Amino acid sequence: MPRTPVRHDFPVISTPGHVPVARHETAKILIGWGMSDEVVDTSCLIITELVTNVVRHAAVVSPTATVTLAVEDEGGLVLAVADAHPFKPKPLLAAHGFGGRGLHLVDALVREADGKAEVVPDAATGGKQIIIHLPLALD
Repeated sequence: MPRTPVRHDFPVISTPGHVPVARHETAKILIGWGMSDEVVDTSCLIITELVTNVVRHAAVVSPTATVTLAVEDEGGLVLAVADAHPFKPKPLLAAHGFGGRGLHLVDALVREADGKAEVVPDAATGGKQIIIHLPLALD
């Protein structure tokens, strides 16, 4: 696993067919960085849920999203998904309609890992960026 900061950004088209593309790219990069299977699996699930939310809720305004994977100076992992839709989502306590549990699942995964999640405005697009910080053991 890298001990110095590294970063990988990639665009994702906001269509259902590109959700697996985002998951595959995330796995490829994190495996290449030497991340554990548990970190890779958790990260892929988080990215899948966040990109799926872009497809379902932001695609009309944001035909693409940007995924960022990074290792910070302190050794923590950052996962982020940015889109051009200004709505700032919140996890739902109960499912509704065709979904509604994705952010709740992301929130649970982040808490389980003693990480943190934040939604920040993206000045470049007028949208937002959902940023996940996960601690990593540097054994």
